[in-house]
Amino acid sequence: MAMREPPLVSIITPSLNQGRFIKETILSVKNQTYPNIEHIIVDGGSTDSTIEILRKFENKYNMRWISERDNGQYDAVNKGFKIAKGEILGWLNADDIYLPKTIENIVHCFQRHEDIEIVYGDWRWMDEKGRVLPRKPRVRPFSLKWLKRDDFINPSVTFIRASIIREGFWLDSSIHYYGDWDWFLRMAEKGKKFYFLPQVIGYFRMHPSSKISRMSKKEIHKERLIISKKHRIPLYSIILWRKLMGKLIPGCERFLFFIFTPVNWIFKNLKFVKSGGK
Repeated sequence: MAMREPPLVSIITPSLNQGRFIKETILSVKNQTYPNIEHIIVDGGSTDSTIEILRKFENKYNMRWISERDNGQYDAVNKGFKIAKGEILGWLNADDIYLPKTIENIVHCFQRHEDIEIVYGDWRWMDEKGRVLPRKPRVRPFSLKWLKRDDFINPSVTFIRASIIREGFWLDSSIHYYGDWDWFLRMAEKGKKFYFLPQVIGYFRMHPSSKISRMSKKEIHKERLIISKKHRIPLYSIILWRKLMGKLIPGCERFLFFIFTPVNWIFKNLKFVKSGGK
């Protein structure tokens, strides 16, 4: 019986002035143990050393890149999705890295679970010098209820079947910071099947010039309001879980859930009474 060729995996890397880190990101893709990968780097017009580094890696592995002005990170990822040829799509930011067997493990996961459409893994924080930080992120098996409370899925360790994009599940580039949260929510609300791979497959870098680090309180509130209205999640619910969950140890989550549930019920019923029962 003829062996089926390993499916092509397309990795999309949005980039803008990440010359300090992008070489390490590139090497983490180039040195994967999986044999059939294309790496598409979509640069937003970097003015640092990024372009010089990209040119050095031309023809060294299956990588291609473009550099032009775009409408932000999510627009860049959409551009990459449009030209990708793979059956499986990944999104790796230009300052994050994969572990060497990440893509091999992800492909095996898709092959074992043919009904699964999105696979995401565990990950760890690292600083600008590449040192792994002791604080562990809040990652859990998939639940839409929990996803509405907190965005526990990291796009840099998430892979999707290309068929999802062909159905029209593009990133909303008008949402500048929480676009990945919106993306995951839209797919989940339409019944797309998520699978959590409980192993560390990548590292997410925190540094002063990262997009998350530069968010102001006004921008955070604006983005939360967008998510609240678009997905019909009470704003106070988002604020409560986003603020408190980072300070709680995992064992306290269930305790907070039992406190929060009656509070949520009271708010809903007060709203019902004030509206005259309509």
